[in-house]
Amino acid sequence: MISLGIFKVATFQVVFVSNVHRSFILINYGDIGETEQMWLAGYNTLDSVHSFTVPVTSAPELSSSSNINVNGRRSFHVDGSPNLPTNFLASGDGEIINPPAEDGSSDVIFLQQPFKYFGRTYNQIFVNNNGYLTFTEPLSAYIPFLDSARDIIAPLWTRLDNRHGGSISYREDTSTAVLAQVTAAVKQCFPNIPFAATSAFVATWDSVPYYNGGGVVTFQVVLAYNVHRSFILIYYGDVAETEQPWLAGYNTVESASSFTIPAASVNELYSSNNINVTACWSFHVDGSPKVPANFLPFGNGERVTPRLDNGSSEAIKLQQPFKFFGRTHNQTFVNNNGHLTFNEPLSDYIPLLNSRRDIVAPLWTHLDNRHGGTISYREDTSSVVLELVTAAVNQYFPNLTLPFTATSVFVATWDSVPYSSGEGVVTFQLVLISNVVHSFILFNYGNIAETLQRWLAHYDTVDFAHSYKFSLSTASELSSNSNVNVNGRWGFHVYDVCDTLGCTGNEVCRFRDAYGCGCLEGQRHNPETFDAMEFCASSTGSLSLSRCQLFESGFPPEILHLNDPSCKGISENGRVLFHFDNEGHVCGTTLTSNSTHFIYQNAIHSKLSTGVITRERWMNITFSCAYPLIQTLTMPKDIQAERSIVSIDLPGQGTYQIRMILNHDAQFTSPYEGDVEVQVNQQMYVAVEVEGVDRSQIATVLDNCWATPVNYIDYEIRWNLIIRE
Repeated sequence: MISLGIFKVATFQVVFVSNVHRSFILINYGDIGETEQMWLAGYNTLDSVHSFTVPVTSAPELSSSSNINVNGRRSFHVDGSPNLPTNFLASGDGEIINPPAEDGSSDVIFLQQPFKYFGRTYNQIFVNNNGYLTFTEPLSAYIPFLDSARDIIAPLWTRLDNRHGGSISYREDTSTAVLAQVTAAVKQCFPNIPFAATSAFVATWDSVPYYNGGGVVTFQVVLAYNVHRSFILIYYGDVAETEQPWLAGYNTVESASSFTIPAASVNELYSSNNINVTACWSFHVDGSPKVPANFLPFGNGERVTPRLDNGSSEAIKLQQPFKFFGRTHNQTFVNNNGHLTFNEPLSDYIPLLNSRRDIVAPLWTHLDNRHGGTISYREDTSSVVLELVTAAVNQYFPNLTLPFTATSVFVATWDSVPYSSGEGVVTFQLVLISNVVHSFILFNYGNIAETLQRWLAHYDTVDFAHSYKFSLSTASELSSNSNVNVNGRWGFHVYDVCDTLGCTGNEVCRFRDAYGCGCLEGQRHNPETFDAMEFCASSTGSLSLSRCQLFESGFPPEILHLNDPSCKGISENGRVLFHFDNEGHVCGTTLTSNSTHFIYQNAIHSKLSTGVITRERWMNITFSCAYPLIQTLTMPKDIQAERSIVSIDLPGQGTYQIRMILNHDAQFTSPYEGDVEVQVNQQMYVAVEVEGVDRSQIATVLDNCWATPVNYIDYEIRWNLIIRE
């Protein structure tokens, strides 16, 4: 404790923290009294190349300021070594440092998750001081030679000596942050391979000097892997030039897979790459076979399903809806057990023929991606992929009305996924191909191991109306059979707009700006009337037109409507029917009258989009139902107590009914029934009723009423009951 004046004191502490490579200073400040003495806080070097002065205006401020967000504490990195490059993975928890030793190595490192290296699986690894990794034993060799009859990964094999500085550290890391970082790095390097890291092994040589003392090197190797895929990422920092022999690359025990980084000098490692990322080299090293030739290649945006027993993807929202036998689906689920559903995920591993859902199942069986393989998917609208599937569909389905052009592709791939029973792995792919008119599915099969598990390859619909089951005796036969003459590929047409139109035997599905029901060749075309048929009865009216003739003239039924645009036509039996009535389906009908008739009138209009052929004279087809205002009703002389009905059927005119009914009472509540005997001067009551008209609009008026002694309306003897004046 130092006295400043009579009562002023200062309390502070300095801490040196170091290992053979790294050095840090911590300065901790307690109470610092004000002083008029000269003072300074900081550090400097002999040559003043490295110097720092704490930027405060008074000594007490040292206790309330910081450069690390801890008041009263300052920290400085002072060994002079550069920080790790930004492309390196940062040091993490559990970092272990190799002991300083000439030509030394780590102890055996047991991996939490095995690492697959060109077909061989390793549960252990060694970090050797001289710049390489081995798997079966440590290696002290400092003269590099890749053909060493062992599996080896050498980011920089040369003679290094960590006794004189630097550090060699390693860790296996399964933290979420690091896995996300290495997954992103692999996807940047290999965008067409679906991958999600589940473990990362990181080994870092930080400022380790050459054995001959000619400088230091900084580099890092990262093994990024899951149970199926393995990648190497090699990052280079400052690498001093050297006259020592050196080599960078990898090799396998039989030298079947080998690579040497082509750099003329060691410091070129920092400025070169194989993935368009400076100072980074990346390699795919699990040795898994490439996808079969009949598969679509992996693409951008590939997603991987979770590693879960009987698991599934989340709901996948489709950019373009997929039509499956008349139903339109805007989402889908990729289920781990080898099938795709649309409404909900499906965990079932025992296959069912009739599962009461729309389902596409290239290989429905119990699969377990927890033990290996990858299940990935993507929706692809790239021109390259669309051209591939367009060509395939037109080759396999040559009899389409028009050549097919795909506008969207959904691809799901099961890559080397093991059976739950452990009998082997399966590789297959499902492709949904569509545009607004057609939908197709392709099943592509790679290696399919034989299994005793129950399995099924098929598709089905919720109503069982459309179903197909592969009739093969073993699962492995899927790869050697086909229905499109390409081994391992099966193709199906699962939606055709023509199937939904309901064209009759007198029509044919045809394309004119859009698909519709056209007229058969040679069928009489009547563009003047479209074979119009009108029907009028009571206060209702309807008009039907030939559907195929409308289509041939450029008028699809869906664009036609009555005065009320909500009143559309109904397609039935090859005709388009338009209907109105006065019971809640008025449809813009108007009521007019003249001296002889009252008339219900409506019209058919169209709302055509740009490009559809129009004929203006048919854009307002007016039709009407006319009803006579005056009708004559007679009753036979020999009275029979039954209701007399008069129906008027006139071409182009409507009909309604008039009834004359005999009653006992003036209230017209007790009609006569059966044969009636009439006495002289017997009083009878005659009711006249009109049915089939809207009584809110039409009233009945009796102009004249008379009786005759014989059944002849114009008999010369008559008794007038009502006379129009």
